[in-house]
Amino acid sequence: MIQTTIDKAQRRDWDVIVAGSSFASMFFIKYLPPSLSVLVVEKGHTQPHSDQIENGISGRESFRQINKSGAEKRWVAHSKYGGNSNCWWACTPRFHPNDFRLKSRYGVGADWPVSYDDLEQAYCEVEEIMEVTGGGSQHILPRSRPFPYPPHTPSRSDTVLQAHSDLWFPQPTARSNGGRRAKCCNNGVCGRCPIDSKFTVQNAEHHFQRENCQIVFGTELRSISVENGTAKTAVLRSSDGSEVAVSASLIALGANAIFNAAILIRSGFTSPALGRYLHEQVSQTLIIDIDKRNYFGGTSITGHGYALYDGKHRSEVAGVLLENLNNPYVLRPVRGRWTERLLMKLLAEDLPQEDNRLTLEDDEVQIEWSGHSDYAYAGLKRAREQIPEILPFSIEAFSEQGFSHTESHIQGTTRMGSSKEVSVVDRNLRCHEASNVLALGAGVFPSCSPANPTLTLSALSILAARALG
Repeated sequence: MIQTTIDKAQRRDWDVIVAGSSFASMFFIKYLPPSLSVLVVEKGHTQPHSDQIENGISGRESFRQINKSGAEKRWVAHSKYGGNSNCWWACTPRFHPNDFRLKSRYGVGADWPVSYDDLEQAYCEVEEIMEVTGGGSQHILPRSRPFPYPPHTPSRSDTVLQAHSDLWFPQPTARSNGGRRAKCCNNGVCGRCPIDSKFTVQNAEHHFQRENCQIVFGTELRSISVENGTAKTAVLRSSDGSEVAVSASLIALGANAIFNAAILIRSGFTSPALGRYLHEQVSQTLIIDIDKRNYFGGTSITGHGYALYDGKHRSEVAGVLLENLNNPYVLRPVRGRWTERLLMKLLAEDLPQEDNRLTLEDDEVQIEWSGHSDYAYAGLKRAREQIPEILPFSIEAFSEQGFSHTESHIQGTTRMGSSKEVSVVDRNLRCHEASNVLALGAGVFPSCSPANPTLTLSALSILAARALG
């Protein structure tokens, strides 16, 4: 991708301007018609992997927040080339088919205007590019192609769990087990992968190269000028505070759910849903002492459990995804029984709430947070109570850790739906108020799956790009 300057960018009319170089942005750019000229506007800069390892990942954003929940809450976002692909854990499950029809199936939350079947081919394409590993889940999450690469070696407990029930299977992951990147080193420090094994925008840049595409760093897309329902220009602000207006036929926002909504609010968009329904999963980790040895698997998380995920319980309490952690591990402090312990994470979907939202204060983001839903906490409670029934181990001790402060999955704020009155974008991620403005990423999610969002938001970007012809 050719680097340019804000002055040079202003001197031409672009077919497409894209805010951010995130997962959502880059998969959108890859699948755009090849004839289109594209300008990528990146607030941050490139940080080489070697520098990330030596000095830590730069570009972490901070947000003003009014927190009424009574519990600590953090929102994780990085402004840099590749966005949060630099620091993610590379967990890549698909959403469950019923995640897209929560309202019609269980009478809670909201249905999506797209289905699992609509996304299935795009899921396959993202998995190929990310070199995803996995297997054994097609009876729950139907597939038209096999996983690109086989699953990592299961932990000792996952071997038992997967033999016990077909509701346990290897975690799909973009932590490499074959392909171009080095095989996962299983050190459990995936946020800053020491060998560059996990997929990132930066180490997969060859997938996103295209002619007539340029990027300007250190520049933020602040707002959009709209006339008679059509966006005309994007206002760009450089790091020195100067602003210019750059014209484009199409503007796509892939900055993250918080900044995308802020741009639209700044631009005068008025949907009642805009900026609202901010959400993410809530999780809890359990330490469970058992009568069998554990760990020694091939990557940090080797197993997924779906016994508590889908079913009629979702009409009253959240579905919960189980992650069986292999590394980082917690040893049992008993001589000769060090590995007879499970470290298991429970991930509950949330019900997005209207009063969890962002506003602008002095033209900058301010989050108003009232907490996760009772529905989510009830799902975690049900999961804790049922864990002894679904594990094929003799449980000797059981302790609960605190609820998570963040899952680093910012969702909601530009939800998709049928009209401006109830949503911000349509099924093709086009804004109801200006059809040549798109909001990409997890901000469009109208409901919250227990599963990690990255694969789904990337697949949605593919559908949005293809809808442009």
